[in-house]
Amino acid sequence: MLELKKKGLSIWLSFVVALFLGQVSCQKPAGRSAGEVRQATSRSPVGQTPTDSLPIPGQGGPADTSQVRSGLADSLSLAAITLSDSLRADSLRTDSLARQSDLTATVEYTAEDSTIMEVDDKQVHLYGNAEVKYGTINLKANYIRLNWVTNELFAQGTLDTTTKKMVGEPVFQDGAESYTTKEIRYNFKTKKAFIRGVITQQGEGNIRGNTVKKDDQNNLYIQGSIYTTCNLTHPHFFINAPRIKLVDNKQVVSGPFNIVIADVPLPVGLPFGFFPLPKKKEIGTSGIIFPQYGEEPNGRGFFLRDGGYYFAISEYFNATVTGQIYSTGSWGLGASSIYTKRYRYSGNVALRFNKNRSGDEIDRLRNLPGRDDFSVQWSHTPVPRGNSTFSANVNVNSNSYNQFNALETSRYISNIASSSVQYNRTFGQYARAGASLRVNQNFGDVNPETGRRNNGKTDVGTDFNFGINQIAPFALNGGRGRWYESFRLGLDFSGNYNVSNSISAIDTTYSRLGFIITNEIDTSRLGRETVVPFTLGNLPAMLDDAQFTGRYSLPISLPNFKLMRYLNFTPSLSLQGEVFTQRYNYTYLGDNRIRVDTINQVSTEYSYSFGAGLNTRFYGTFFVKGKRLEAIRHTVIPSVSFSYTPDFSGDNFGFYQTIQINEVGDTRSLSRLRGLGVTTNGGRSSGIVSYSLNNSFEMKLRSKNDTAAAQFEKVMLLDNLGFTGSYNMLADSLNLSNIAVNANARIGRNLNMNFNMNFDPYTYVLDTRSPTNTAGIRINEFAVTRGQGLARLQNLNFALGTSFSPKQGEKKRTDQPPGATTATEEQLEFIDRNPDLYVDFNIPWNISLNYNFGLSRVGLQEASLVQTVSMTGDLSLTPNWKISLSSGFDFVALAPSITTVTLYRDLHCWDMNFSWTPYAGSSFRASNYSFTIKAKSSILQDLKLTRRRSFVDRAGF
Repeated sequence: MLELKKKGLSIWLSFVVALFLGQVSCQKPAGRSAGEVRQATSRSPVGQTPTDSLPIPGQGGPADTSQVRSGLADSLSLAAITLSDSLRADSLRTDSLARQSDLTATVEYTAEDSTIMEVDDKQVHLYGNAEVKYGTINLKANYIRLNWVTNELFAQGTLDTTTKKMVGEPVFQDGAESYTTKEIRYNFKTKKAFIRGVITQQGEGNIRGNTVKKDDQNNLYIQGSIYTTCNLTHPHFFINAPRIKLVDNKQVVSGPFNIVIADVPLPVGLPFGFFPLPKKKEIGTSGIIFPQYGEEPNGRGFFLRDGGYYFAISEYFNATVTGQIYSTGSWGLGASSIYTKRYRYSGNVALRFNKNRSGDEIDRLRNLPGRDDFSVQWSHTPVPRGNSTFSANVNVNSNSYNQFNALETSRYISNIASSSVQYNRTFGQYARAGASLRVNQNFGDVNPETGRRNNGKTDVGTDFNFGINQIAPFALNGGRGRWYESFRLGLDFSGNYNVSNSISAIDTTYSRLGFIITNEIDTSRLGRETVVPFTLGNLPAMLDDAQFTGRYSLPISLPNFKLMRYLNFTPSLSLQGEVFTQRYNYTYLGDNRIRVDTINQVSTEYSYSFGAGLNTRFYGTFFVKGKRLEAIRHTVIPSVSFSYTPDFSGDNFGFYQTIQINEVGDTRSLSRLRGLGVTTNGGRSSGIVSYSLNNSFEMKLRSKNDTAAAQFEKVMLLDNLGFTGSYNMLADSLNLSNIAVNANARIGRNLNMNFNMNFDPYTYVLDTRSPTNTAGIRINEFAVTRGQGLARLQNLNFALGTSFSPKQGEKKRTDQPPGATTATEEQLEFIDRNPDLYVDFNIPWNISLNYNFGLSRVGLQEASLVQTVSMTGDLSLTPNWKISLSSGFDFVALAPSITTVTLYRDLHCWDMNFSWTPYAGSSFRASNYSFTIKAKSSILQDLKLTRRRSFVDRAGF
């Protein structure tokens, strides 16, 4: 009985186990319902068969999904399987597949719809948003099949019966590279793949092909391929190549190819193509820069310009070497570089040299020499950090470089250039120091006969400074609010040394000095400034005329006081001085003759002054009963100050020397440090009273909307109307200074007005001793006494400016989230380097108008007038068309100023730019135009069509 019970228990356990295993192997695939998504996930460890994903041979259902069913009959049919058979099958579950696996990483797969496993063929079928991960490989598709016998992976999309389109097509990603395909077969072991209908993004471009073979070196062999930088499904243009090889995501090499634009094959092709793919962390890839070609019919002839080689040395530094050659014999070389160090600094440098020969036949027959032009540009911008900064902004050119080599309008018409290199450092909380090197250039005026610039001036100077920030010696620990604790003291010292090719004029005439100089004098410098070429040969003469100047001061801040509650009283005390490297000694030789001796000795001249200032502010309100106008308020800010400087002309100070100048016995005080050519007050004492009166007007308006948050609003009528001047009470003549008047206002919302005048209260008379002095002599008589009015107008400047743009354009720009852009990283970098070339198509239209009137007159000279109006504007004709205009008119010359019309067209992956200057503003400038249509991508930057006529086409080199 006990044995029967044991046998019955054994049979019962066998039945239960078989029933359980049958239910597992014959489970119906898990479906995706509307409320729940069930996923089947499996992992395969390295060197093992996934024991949880593949059913045991002999216990799973058939491979065909139509034969997989779950039911009680199927479960009961498994009751005959004994427990020993189950255990034997379980042993096969692990060993039978493990020996055939060559996987080297974990395989992870998921499917949202269903996961079907075939035991006999050792395959897994994934349906619905399936995904497989294997090492760095990631594959997504609507259908994926894994074969553990061949170590292959197959994927494709599925047909949507509603739209009759394929959906869920495979996206294969290997590391950072991604491929969109129609069908892919990949081998885990060999790392080879066969792909149909591939689309892969490579840098700025994408490659599309019919069939692709991928080898284990990550190279792609593509047949029926196209290469384009257009991201549309149907690209606007592409390079059509029967075969393309993508070499390890570094470069694209193609066989014979031609260009197709708007589905029209062009009869333009090459036997092979090479397209380097820039690395993401680099500025680019090293390669050849193809030159521009064209002609300057009346200039340097046919040319090949700006061709060379680009060196992508690292992500922090690159270099470009270019050259140009012309059919007339002119040539040029250039080198440039862009560098950066993250969180420290960034910059760029460009060097150019051009050897220009004349393209004019007459000049060639006359054997006129050519011109050597150069340009040095350097920009270095530090990231603020630490206690020191170094910055540079260098733009040094030869006088004729812009005139004969510049292609940009703004640079061509520029007549000046400035450069500076600066270093500044702070020491602790109070001390600071700095040094700089600067170069200022004026390229001179155009010679009306030759059309070339002459008499260009170049000033080279070095500056240094040292200072102590103001400290409060009586409140070093914070102070207790006492009045004297606001006393502050500091130190400033600065110096500069200037060298210029403009040799200053010397005026040693008896009519000016009242005596005769016996020293030998360079007669070429008498009465006029001399400009010499800035060359090494003229360096000694320039150094002899060089000047060193040093200045120091002790800035002192004294406590402020309130007088009668409304008056602000500010005392002042200042000490300043200058340092010189030479002294002069004067000796009277008789007969109105004086000898000047120069002594090389460091000397200083100092002065100090005392003063005080008084200012206040008061208001006046005019109430008006208007519809919206409530009141007009007038604000007045008067101020008056007094400054006293003692007399330093005595011989005991050593700054001046009193010497006899003629036989009558007249004497004069001459400066020992500044020489004879500098006009000063002779170190005499001064007591100057300065005054100013500033006014502003504003009105108070009732809000248009009763529901507005503010019931009233303020509108400025006149921002400022000011008068300034001074009076020297201790001067023996010409006590009153010029009177300055200035005003500025914002009229309405868009109109800005600026106005200033300067009046001289004294009279000018003819200089009978010097006929060339057309300005006359200023005498100690008021102009009103001579019937010349209250004062003589010396200069006047008046400017009006306004701009208009639609409100919806402003709102569109405001509502755009910060940082939102569709531009690529390369395009943003190009815009940063060339901000003038950026065109904003989001602004429908914009107009800016400016009017300038200027009058200047010195003494009795005739007034010179300047009266111009300028206009700039642009209009977006369509979302992709934009036209801009820049022009003006000179009312004095009765001629238009330089006028430029530019037309832009955004062609999605291309852009077009046509710029035309119909009037160049001078008879020596040729009107010019430039037409360019090019691909936007930096990879295909040489795929363009350019036609240009430059300013210098008629210049005659």
